[in-house]
Amino acid sequence: MATFLALTNSVLARLNEVQLTSSNFSAARGIQIQAQNAVNESIRFINQREFNYPFNHSAKTETLVPGSVRYSIPTDAKHVDYNTFRIVKDDNVNSGGTSLAILQYNEYIDRFVEQEDEIVSTTLAEELDATETEIDVASSTGFDSAGTIFIENEQITYTGISTNTFTGCTRGANGTTAATHSTSTSVAQFERGGVPTHVVRTPDNNFLLYPFPNKVYSLKYDYFTFSSDLSTSTDTPTIPDRFSPVIVDGATAFVYQYRGETQQYQLNFSRFEQGIKNIQSLLVNKYEYVRATYIPQTSRTVSDLITRV
Repeated sequence: MATFLALTNSVLARLNEVQLTSSNFSAARGIQIQAQNAVNESIRFINQREFNYPFNHSAKTETLVPGSVRYSIPTDAKHVDYNTFRIVKDDNVNSGGTSLAILQYNEYIDRFVEQEDEIVSTTLAEELDATETEIDVASSTGFDSAGTIFIENEQITYTGISTNTFTGCTRGANGTTAATHSTSTSVAQFERGGVPTHVVRTPDNNFLLYPFPNKVYSLKYDYFTFSSDLSTSTDTPTIPDRFSPVIVDGATAFVYQYRGETQQYQLNFSRFEQGIKNIQSLLVNKYEYVRATYIPQTSRTVSDLITRV
């Protein structure tokens, strides 16, 4: 795989400049620093030209929280494929593998947003073992004076509240299993909920679920990442090695641009753009084979017509 050092030296070689070594890479000066910067600029340019490069593909498995509606996408996500959202099959929570339909945010607000008003939530104030019958939480505001709470896959009934402590608790209620829970684990109370069937992209580019989960389901989806800039001499780009010449074409063009050498910049940038188009054609575009289904009638000879007469 081409390293940051190798890519930088390829650019310097085209410019007939002194190349770097692993020992002096971090002490680069002048044109050498420009070459390093240009390599990163070239990689960024390639990645910004396409959302769905397979070499930037990643998958996220989100552990859902009972009573939690809204979730954040990964910080390195450039593009999330909402058509890939699915609940992972898990016999422990009686969920079969199923895909989620996409629901528009405006429609969610018009029809289903009231689900969020039915949820009261807080967090555990301390670790909870499987036998405790008094549960300390950060706040009991909004909870019923007696009822049922959800902590991960366990349901717990309680008969009273003393300040921020649920009292008279029955662990593992409603056929669930008493378990140990860590400090700061979500504690929720709600009436509805279930296995999510819809995903909604929110205006802040995160997502929410309808209905909200009532158990710890696993949600999986595909997304494409932003690639980080190369830094050390041994760093390698996510772009496949066979496309290293395209990176070098772009980096060389950008160095000429830094220098104000317009003609050389245009020549190298034109080759760079053609290289990007080739990457897109090879890795992203799909050329479907189309076969005609029209069946032409066979031509009739004169003798056929005479016979019919």
